[in-house]
Amino acid sequence: MKKFALYTAGAVLMLAAAACDRDLDLAHAYDNSSSSKPYEFDKDFNFDDYIDFGSFVVSDRVVCEQQPDIPRYSFWLDGKISVGKYDDSGRFTLYWSADNSLRQTSDSPWLEENVNALSAEMEVFGKDLEPVDGFYDGGAWFIGVHKLPDGRLAGFFHAESHWAGSNSAYKSIGVTYSRDNGLTWEKGSRILAGTDPKPENPAGQGVSYGLGDGCVVWNEALGAWICYYSGYCNDPGNYMITMARSTDPAGAAGTWKKWDGEDFTIEGCKRQSQLGGENFKIANLDAYAGGNPSVMWNHYLNKWVMVFHSWSQRICLSTSSDGIVWEAPKSLDLGEEKAMYPNLISEEGDLTGGQAVRLYYAADMNDLGQRSLAWRKVVFY
Repeated sequence: MKKFALYTAGAVLMLAAAACDRDLDLAHAYDNSSSSKPYEFDKDFNFDDYIDFGSFVVSDRVVCEQQPDIPRYSFWLDGKISVGKYDDSGRFTLYWSADNSLRQTSDSPWLEENVNALSAEMEVFGKDLEPVDGFYDGGAWFIGVHKLPDGRLAGFFHAESHWAGSNSAYKSIGVTYSRDNGLTWEKGSRILAGTDPKPENPAGQGVSYGLGDGCVVWNEALGAWICYYSGYCNDPGNYMITMARSTDPAGAAGTWKKWDGEDFTIEGCKRQSQLGGENFKIANLDAYAGGNPSVMWNHYLNKWVMVFHSWSQRICLSTSSDGIVWEAPKSLDLGEEKAMYPNLISEEGDLTGGQAVRLYYAADMNDLGQRSLAWRKVVFY
C-alpha cells in the first residue's frame, strides 16, 4: 500500500503542542462542548505508516483472527456494534448485531479482544422474539443501545421481513426497552418506515424495500435523538444516507419526524398504516449513495464524526458541528477492493471518542458473503 509522510519533525512538534492545549473534561463526555485529553502516541508510532487524508491519518489494517466455533464465523462485521458502560460495574457491554443481537460483557471495548469469546447463549434480542409478519419475521438487531434517565435501556433496532425462498428484504426501524440492563427486552415498536407497504412478492432476488441500516445517537445540544439511516430518495433516485429526529426522552414510537431537506417535518411512521413519509437526502452527504452509518461525538474535534459505506463498497468519512449540517465526505482509498459495515469505537465505547479512535469494518468479502474483521487506527489532527 502506498504510504505518505505526514509531517516534518517541526510539524510533529506543532501537533503535539496543539494537542496538549486541550483540557481533559471527562465529566462532560456527552456534552457537545466538551474537550479531549491529548493523544498519547504509541512508542512505535511512525507517521510514515499512516495514510494522510488532510485532517486525519489512517493506519495500516489489522485483521482479527476468528475461531471457527463462534457464532457467524467469518461473517463479522455485518452491522452496527454498540459498546458502552450501562451500569456501575465499570465493565463494557457489547451488542453484536447480525440477524439478531448478542450481548457480551468485557473489560475491553475492542472487538478483536472479544470476538472469539462469543457464544450462541449470548443472544438476547431476536432469539426468542415472536416474529411479527411484515415487521421482523426476517430478523431484528440493534443499531444503538442507550441508557435512559429512568434507568431503562433503549434499544433501537433494524427490522426485516422476508419472503419464503427469497433473499430480498422489507426493512424498517424500531425501538424496544429493557428494565434489567439488557438481559431481556420488550416486543418493540416500529418508529420509522418507508412509504409503501410490503409487496406480495419481491421484484427479484436481493431487492431491498423500505428503509434501515442505520444508527441512533442522542444529540445533547439539540435535546433530541437522531437516527441516521439509508432510505430511498426520489432525488437522486437511490438509497442515500438521511435522518429523522425525536425529542421524546425515550425515542418512543409516534414521536419521530423525518428530514425534509430543511427541517424535521415528515411523519416517520403513522400509527394506523405503519408507513412513513418520503425520504430526503442530506446535503453534502449525497456525494456518495450508501448505508450502515456509524456516528460518534468526537470531543477532540468538538464535532460529530460519521463513517458509512458507499454502494461501491468504499468507506466514507464526514464531520459535522451540529449533527445536521455535514461536510462533504471523504472516500477512503485504503488499498482494498471491498470495505463495508464500518464502526467507530474508542476506549470509551461507540458513542464518544477523542483524537485517536478505531475504525472496524468488514473486509475482503467474497461472493458467499464471507469476510474478514479488520480495524485501523484513525488519528485526527
